[in-house]
Amino acid sequence: MGDYPPDTRLALRAATLADLEDIATVAQEGFPDDPEFNYRFPHRHDYPEDNRKWILREYREYLEQPDKYAVNIVTASDNDDKAIALSVWDLRISEAHQGGDLGVPDDPSEEPRRDDVNATHFRQFKKTMGEYFNTHFGKYGNGQIHLWLLATHPHFRRRGAGTRLCQWGLERASREAVHTTVLASPMGKRLYGGLGFTNCGSFMIQADGEEEKLQLWAMMIRAKPPEVWNPFGRFLRFFKLS
Repeated sequence: MGDYPPDTRLALRAATLADLEDIATVAQEGFPDDPEFNYRFPHRHDYPEDNRKWILREYREYLEQPDKYAVNIVTASDNDDKAIALSVWDLRISEAHQGGDLGVPDDPSEEPRRDDVNATHFRQFKKTMGEYFNTHFGKYGNGQIHLWLLATHPHFRRRGAGTRLCQWGLERASREAVHTTVLASPMGKRLYGGLGFTNCGSFMIQADGEEEKLQLWAMMIRAKPPEVWNPFGRFLRFFKLS
């Protein structure tokens, strides 16, 4: 998995606010067959405009925080050089996200302001993801970059776009000697495993009193300690990252 011949029609670059509508299209078309999306937004087909409105708001928040998030896209010349895949990397995990509640207040006594969502599942997803992120990766703080989102438009899959977006993060992590982490869905687990991520453990997202549940995996690539030149002609590793 992850071995593709070069596709010269594809190009990777940082996204800007000018790409927001195209990013929303990729998200709206690329995530729905992922169990995470189905779990949280089961009514998106009934309310597609509402779903898109909140997707636009979410990605605008990422784009407006460039010191914290790297929002990258892959464009395709056979798609008018528009986005066909996206990723969102968290470069400063210890810095709080600046944004709203995306239409679902944390307080369950408050009604959601969006119609596409299962509010109980949305809250449980957010709560459990936070807990298990802290369990597996919290100790690394800013000694990691974390992949929050990765999606490819269904019409452009199996051309290596997702792999390119992952490799961007792996190369940055290598340069900075930090860990690379992800909480993987069933769809992403195979891709990440093929790129060298190791499985740190799985967990379930399940609301109280419900049978429906969602399994995810904590996965990472550990940083390689930097090397320094020894005057006697050998490289020595001078510290070890946990």
